[in-house]
Amino acid sequence: MIDFKGIAVHYGHQDVLTDVTFRVNKGDRVGVVGPNGSGKSTLFKIILGEMSTDKGEVVIECNPRIGFTRQNPQPDTPDETLLEYSLRGIPGLSEMEAEMSELECDLTDPAKMKRYGELQTKFEHLGGYDIETRVKIALGGLGFATEEFDQPFRSFSGGWRMRAELSRVLASKPDLLLLDEPSNYLDLPAVDWLQKFLKAYDGTLMLISHDRFLLRTLTNIIVEVDAGTATRYDGNLDWYLTERAVRH
Repeated sequence: MIDFKGIAVHYGHQDVLTDVTFRVNKGDRVGVVGPNGSGKSTLFKIILGEMSTDKGEVVIECNPRIGFTRQNPQPDTPDETLLEYSLRGIPGLSEMEAEMSELECDLTDPAKMKRYGELQTKFEHLGGYDIETRVKIALGGLGFATEEFDQPFRSFSGGWRMRAELSRVLASKPDLLLLDEPSNYLDLPAVDWLQKFLKAYDGTLMLISHDRFLLRTLTNIIVEVDAGTATRYDGNLDWYLTERAVRH
């Protein structure tokens, strides 16, 4: 699914990544580990197209829908509610729904009927018909009370906004999920819910975390980023720790 081929990234005179080559296959559950500042988040930025490489290339196959949490999430409008914000996790879904509603007014036109059918198929494939249910389950699992769903998004603190952002990403059912320290803003019940949710997630997962509980229970491949390079270990966290001790 994702091929890193000889990636190098420099910040000024600092070599962050010098020769990174590894592959993430469809369905892999990858734990990304390494010291702070080693370049773990840089890998995510490259995948998302937020950062270019100084050398090498990244090949992403099959054009997967990518889910990732943004820093400092903001509402679309001052009055946007928590629920409305969280429902915007699938790009283009609300526009698709609006066009379908418009087309429903006149389905006697064959061209409009065809377009409606195409939209309906795509909408269903993206999970549009049950997105609200999935969002409410995620919000509840990550600690929000039902009565908070209709409160303005701007009324929540930074940590709770990040929980909402995580809810929105999880409910969007992406093909590839990039999570960077997702447990940082969570209490123990929310971490427990997140672990159970991700255990059932059937897409490709890349998880940056220092949380050994999450790494141990959710990943079966470890990529260690350190000293400018990345090493893939085809085994779980305990296998990686044993192999790393042998190598060092």
